[in-house]
Amino acid sequence: MAERKRYNKQFKEETVKYIQEQRKSMDEIALELNIPKGTLKNWMMTYRQFPDEPFVG
Repeated sequence: MAERKRYNKQFKEETVKYIQEQRKSMDEIALELNIPKGTLKNWMMTYRQFPDEPFVG
C-alpha cells in the first residue's frame, strides 16, 4: 500500500489560492497536481480566501 502524503498548511493555502484563480475544473486541477479531488475539496472548505465566492466542485 502506498504511503500517505502529508502537506503543510502553507502548501494547502497556496493550493486553494491557485484553485480559486484558475478557470479549470476541480478534476483537471486534481490531475495536474496529482492530488485526489476529495482532498482538494476538503482544503477548499477549510482554507478558502473568499468565503462568499460560490463553491463549484
